[in-house]
Amino acid sequence: MEVTQIQNAEVVNVFSTVKVPQAPLDTAKPLSRDEHRWRKVLLSKVQQFWIDGVLAKSLHSQVLIELGLEERNNYVYTPLEGVEEFPPESKQAFPEGTSATHIFEDIGAGRTLLILGEPGAGKTISLLKLAESLISRTEADLNQPLPVVLNLSSWSRQRKSIEEWLVEELFDKYTVSKSLGKSWIVKEQLILLLDGLDEVEAKHRNDCVHALNQFLQAHGRTEMVVCSRIHDYEALSDKVTLRSAIYVKPLTPQQIDEYLEQAGESLIALRAIVNQNSEIKSFASSPLILSIMSLAYQGSDWDNLPRSVTSEIFRQRLFDTYIKRMFQRKGTTRNYLQEQATLWLIWLAQEMSRTSQTVFLIERIQPSFFQTKFQKLRYRLESGLISWLFFGLFFGLIFGLLTTLSSWLIFGLLLELKFASTFELFSELRYQLFQGLKIGLSYGLIIGLIVGFSGNIKTVETLKWSWREAKSIFRKRLILGLILGPILGLLVALSFEMYWGLINALIEGLILGLRYGLILGLLSVVIGGLRGPDMLNTFQPNQGIWKSAINALNFGANFGVILGVILGVIEKSLLSGVFFGVSAGLFFGLIGGGTTCLRHFTLRLMLYRMGHIPWNYARFLDYAADRLFLQKVGGGYIFVHRMLLEHFASMELESHQQLRLR
Repeated sequence: MEVTQIQNAEVVNVFSTVKVPQAPLDTAKPLSRDEHRWRKVLLSKVQQFWIDGVLAKSLHSQVLIELGLEERNNYVYTPLEGVEEFPPESKQAFPEGTSATHIFEDIGAGRTLLILGEPGAGKTISLLKLAESLISRTEADLNQPLPVVLNLSSWSRQRKSIEEWLVEELFDKYTVSKSLGKSWIVKEQLILLLDGLDEVEAKHRNDCVHALNQFLQAHGRTEMVVCSRIHDYEALSDKVTLRSAIYVKPLTPQQIDEYLEQAGESLIALRAIVNQNSEIKSFASSPLILSIMSLAYQGSDWDNLPRSVTSEIFRQRLFDTYIKRMFQRKGTTRNYLQEQATLWLIWLAQEMSRTSQTVFLIERIQPSFFQTKFQKLRYRLESGLISWLFFGLFFGLIFGLLTTLSSWLIFGLLLELKFASTFELFSELRYQLFQGLKIGLSYGLIIGLIVGFSGNIKTVETLKWSWREAKSIFRKRLILGLILGPILGLLVALSFEMYWGLINALIEGLILGLRYGLILGLLSVVIGGLRGPDMLNTFQPNQGIWKSAINALNFGANFGVILGVILGVIEKSLLSGVFFGVSAGLFFGLIGGGTTCLRHFTLRLMLYRMGHIPWNYARFLDYAADRLFLQKVGGGYIFVHRMLLEHFASMELESHQQLRLR
């Protein structure tokens, strides 16, 4: 049977659609035009990323069965904690048809909720169904708090306060400016829907719970929902201080039988295996696993299914079969060799697990992806070398062409003198190119050293000036300019030693360097004060790098022309204006996003040569999403479920590389 027929299998509805009661309208003062716009943009992004991108395309949609919920308030600290007259009711089932959305709404003001469950039970789906309802409510009245979905896994990377972490996550995931994000947090304008407490590194999980409790104590009106696997939560020494807790119950044997029976002949062999093996049937109590079973084994014969095996072995074989079938699935994107694509997915899963990432963004690839000291040193050297050569060669070419052109304009047009021959014109061009290369490579050496020993790659996506940002870096940038200015001035002056003599060249270079170093230092403060608008309206794969490249070109061109004209008038020399304009244009272009692009290019080039990623990464990730390995979340990608990520991460990368080479 064709794998494409998988999509045609009958499915039953797991998560029934519910309507959320409308909250009373907020009578606060009207929102400003900008605030109104940014709120709509954030709601649109949450809807696009998580509801349209994840919920609507979730594997759970293959097995839509109504899930049962139980009250588990003994898993949270409550106001009556420890009062014997009111012991907590453990494992109290909610009436059939009750959803997490209903429970959250019934809590009342200051609603907070903990959602627990087994792997693949539907915790995230319950969270996203709640998010969908809250979005609809807030769209009807933008004065209501804004629901935002985030994953706690990234908290363990720096382990800041929840307030600081939220500011960073809103900026990274939704391009909300840090000032706007901070304002929303302080004014308690967010409903925090936090998935993946169990995805925080185990050694930091208790600290994360402590940070959440501190945040809730400081922001008592902020509403919050937290999701976690129940066994990971039970291992914690502390509890979260939430109002209520629920447990998403596994599917019952009757629900599994009904689903497989309604699927018809295509799953008859799977139905027989499940009914014969109690371990496998228990394993199928997860809606996600049952969905993956239906996709992997649809139309399979009895002989093609594993039988007398444990649930763990069955799980390994199930995911292996699922991967094989999905590679055979017809899609709309370019095909890749299965062995090569598997290697790339294994590496991606392992890096996401190691760096505690749930949403993968191409522009967020960092040098920390290199694990050995040799790889990190090699990256520093290569990024510095590429920056050095790029600046030196580009400067030499532009400087040579422009100085030759300016000479021709001055002598040929203004003074009505002409070069004796075309040979002299080319000789002049060759000489100026040589001079430009000497100066450019001298400048580029310093830039290469700075780039090579920089920290994480930070994108320059938007440009808007802020006095606060400029003030915070004023001293550092000014000192840097006064240090690098004389060094660069001396290097340039040495290029003219044959005209001035060594001593005069050193003196002139030092004066020139101090003067221009001060100017460049002050201007770099101006650039450092640039930040983005409160929020970007779009978010595409690798958007941060493309935006950085565009800003580098715009910034370099504008500053180069303006400063070139100003210095040309001050020095009363067209040649000086051209020289400084080219220098300033390249310098500020690099600061305004150019170094980000060069470092990202070097990083991607190294990973490509090492066989970890394809050349066109976004196209491959779209292919993986088309084959139901990944899901697209705005400009990023997530695995369709953590269990699939864990399966890929558990594969041996080296053994698959050797298999591919045979």
